[in-house]
Amino acid sequence: MTQETTQAALARINRSMLMVAIIDFPGTLLFGLGLYGIFAGFDEGFLPMLAHPMIINAMLVIGGAIMAWGMFRMMGLAREKQRITQ
Repeated sequence: MTQETTQAALARINRSMLMVAIIDFPGTLLFGLGLYGIFAGFDEGFLPMLAHPMIINAMLVIGGAIMAWGMFRMMGLAREKQRITQ
């Protein structure tokens, strides 16, 4: 690969990594709120709609799925970046 092509590929990978991180953030937030709901619990005064166990479980599942997708996608991009830089 030429220097220009390598730089363009690295820039593309870095942009993709940033997009994955941005998309992964809501999943992390959902998962964290789900854990908070399990261990600390939501009361009727603070976010009463989140006081239901079914909603907490859904938050954990959806957040976990988004986080897993982000992890696998980020690992693939990191491998591709490592292959290009070597």
